[in-house]
Amino acid sequence: MTRPLKIDHALKALPEVDDLVHLREALISTALEDRERAWDAIAYATVETRLADPAALEARVAELAERARARVEAVLRHSVRSLRALQAGDEAEAARALAAAGEVEEDEGRLDAAEGFYRQALALGRRPRDRSVEGLALRRLGRVARERGRLDEALRFYMAGYDVAAAQRDVEGAIVGCQGAGNVYVDQGMWEDAQVWYGRGLEMLGTDPPPSRLLWQLRSNLAVVARRTGDLDGSADWLDQADAAVQALGDAAGILPVENGRARLLMERGRLDEAEAAFRRSLEGQGTPALRGAVLTNLAECLLARGKLRESEAASRELEQIAVVHGLTPLLPHVYRGLGAVARARSDAEGFVFFEQALDLCRGPGMPPVELAATQHEYARFDAHAGRLESAAARLEEALALFRRLGMRAETERAEAELASVRERMGMETGGDETRADGGSRPTNTGG
Repeated sequence: MTRPLKIDHALKALPEVDDLVHLREALISTALEDRERAWDAIAYATVETRLADPAALEARVAELAERARARVEAVLRHSVRSLRALQAGDEAEAARALAAAGEVEEDEGRLDAAEGFYRQALALGRRPRDRSVEGLALRRLGRVARERGRLDEALRFYMAGYDVAAAQRDVEGAIVGCQGAGNVYVDQGMWEDAQVWYGRGLEMLGTDPPPSRLLWQLRSNLAVVARRTGDLDGSADWLDQADAAVQALGDAAGILPVENGRARLLMERGRLDEAEAAFRRSLEGQGTPALRGAVLTNLAECLLARGKLRESEAASRELEQIAVVHGLTPLLPHVYRGLGAVARARSDAEGFVFFEQALDLCRGPGMPPVELAATQHEYARFDAHAGRLESAAARLEEALALFRRLGMRAETERAEAELASVRERMGMETGGDETRADGGSRPTNTGG
């Protein structure tokens, strides 16, 4: 006799090892809605309240095994190619093959293995006269470190990769190093430094550069920096230039990011109705599931700002579906933070379930620490709105510790201001008991 198996139970039953990463993703993507749940519980459903479907999962085992086999074969072939190159005395080619093996591992989310290959490629790439692979390995290590939230380390790798590429007259490699450094500074909210590095990359392309993906990416990045520093006209100009490069190149991959940037700019100008329309137009175009997920995240935020709570909730649920179907687990914390924000706007005390789900996901393998920080920050806002000030303060303190460790200045400043406000409110309170909005009590849970 079989019994319902909840996804959270199934996930906890499986060890968190690299070999099961795609099986765990498939477990989520094949999950079923629990049709027997009470109708009033559906609004609070999260991915882990779904039911596991082992039969559907078993049907995908051959596919998952073939994916693993193809990865192992590719890694082995690159490794043997590296040894053959060493045998021939070509250390640069040997390093290049190891970097290629690392890229296979990185594409499959196996960051430990990828880092190991990149470090070996770095060691070999330092010896030959042609050190371009050394620069490549440094940039790849920067990418892995950034993925893991180790931003100081990522910055060091990107800058070292830039230095090596510049010394080798590897223009494209140097530009990628500039872009990587700029991205890390954006992650930290250090806009002036980001602008310097993006601008340096753009200068290296020349005064009248031919259309290229690097060109529109750098222009689009500079548009983000201009918007975040309040230069809205400058942001619009950079977006126009990025769009011109996308159109001249015919690169469909650039359409959605540029249109998403235009919609974000409209939000910044307070033209929320136009921003909503722009986000919806973006979704009509072509784009990867990850890019569509980014647009839906922004659309949900825009709808929330407009007070269109039901539609904001629907956008977050659509994002959830994309994340589940395509195995994009890193998008799920965005889903539940968005649903939690809607619950806060409704003064719905039961909305805490969304934040708890987000916290569980943020502690999963491979999830960058910035997601945990962002979740605790939003959870603190939810608690503060409900009058649970001690819990809000504890969550803000955890978020602040992470933001400071990651060097995220803008987020640090916002969280510091909110913590000061919460503490001021606590000082004005006459009682010390933490109470729920519905009159009950609930222990403070900062997820520690």
